[in-house]
Amino acid sequence: MPVAPTFPGVYIEEVPSGVRTITGVATSITAFVGFALRGPVNEPTRIQSFAEFERRFGGLWIDSSMSFAVQQFFLNGGGDAVIVRVIHTAGSNAQQDTKATFAIGGFKLEARNEGSWGSNLRVRVDYDTRPIDTTIPGEATTTLFNLSIKDMTTGVVESTDPQIHGMQRAGANDAAYQAAYRSCMRRKGF
Repeated sequence: MPVAPTFPGVYIEEVPSGVRTITGVATSITAFVGFALRGPVNEPTRIQSFAEFERRFGGLWIDSSMSFAVQQFFLNGGGDAVIVRVIHTAGSNAQQDTKATFAIGGFKLEARNEGSWGSNLRVRVDYDTRPIDTTIPGEATTTLFNLSIKDMTTGVVESTDPQIHGMQRAGANDAAYQAAYRSCMRRKGF
């Protein structure tokens, strides 16, 4: 508010500056865009260690210079990285960049992301399940099963999540059953 001068002298009027301070942001986050063995496609994914990169994107891969750059970034003290995995969508390598599918009995399994990594998965179904609950209509020894998925590259076995354990085979054609199954598989990374 301007001061009304009433007598001679020096008056000071403070005017708010039009300059705004710049809010500090992290400057050590690096983005990497390139090919990776597996992981979300065209989706920025924040990772904070090379171990996390290995879990989400498959680790070092001879066909990916990005994987080696990410490793060196973390070895040299990097803390945060954003990874964007890209794939071939046309041309001679397009066959490798589709989702692997498996058909078992009455239902179909599909790898969560594109890439040749899905071809190294092995699926096993067995019927050694919990005791039959006769109070559940339609439950019999042939309607329950266990599902195990093994990554032959890493040797990791994703087996019978409590929500997958004992799924009813007869429900494989039911839309709600398929949605619940896909949800379980997404949480498992497939």
